[in-house]
Amino acid sequence: MLLWAVGYEVQRVVAAVPYFLLMLAMSLGPIVRIWPSIIKKLRGSPVNVRPELGIWFTIWSVAHVLFVWGARDWDVIGYLVNMSPWAFGALVAVIIAIILTATSHTAALKFMGVKAWKWLQSHGAYVILWLTAVHIYDRAYLRPCEAVGFPSNDPIHWAYLLTLAVVVVLQLTALVKMLVHYRKTGNYPVPL
Repeated sequence: MLLWAVGYEVQRVVAAVPYFLLMLAMSLGPIVRIWPSIIKKLRGSPVNVRPELGIWFTIWSVAHVLFVWGARDWDVIGYLVNMSPWAFGALVAVIIAIILTATSHTAALKFMGVKAWKWLQSHGAYVILWLTAVHIYDRAYLRPCEAVGFPSNDPIHWAYLLTLAVVVVLQLTALVKMLVHYRKTGNYPVPL
């Protein structure tokens, strides 16, 4: 892991990995929408790796939660009682991730039906994205601002901000491309 190599503590690495996995997963759909030729170049859709990225996101997120609780001498109840709204949002995101991971298989798809399953996976992922973004904003910008002022001088904080901005731009660009297609043809593009 590159972050360990440049001197970040294990807990910070374990916190950063799921964030970047989430950003990658949330980028793949828009990339394929914007540049559909990438499917031919890669001999398959990169969207197909999203379930695995989601599972790894969940594993690393749970590990991060365990590191946080371990750093507080496993006083989970005390932590839950005194947690900030941002930490609560992140915990909710982890719970949603566990639910998405638990339903990320064929049996759940058959039980729920394709539309309900896709709705759950898609909407759950976006809720996780924004809850995580708010959590990162608190940890990377609000708390350091209290201690050392804004802007943060930690490069990883800027990487968080940059990757979130890239994901938002990709998502909006894909939306615009889809709307342009709809306005020209009267039909939405085929699903990914």
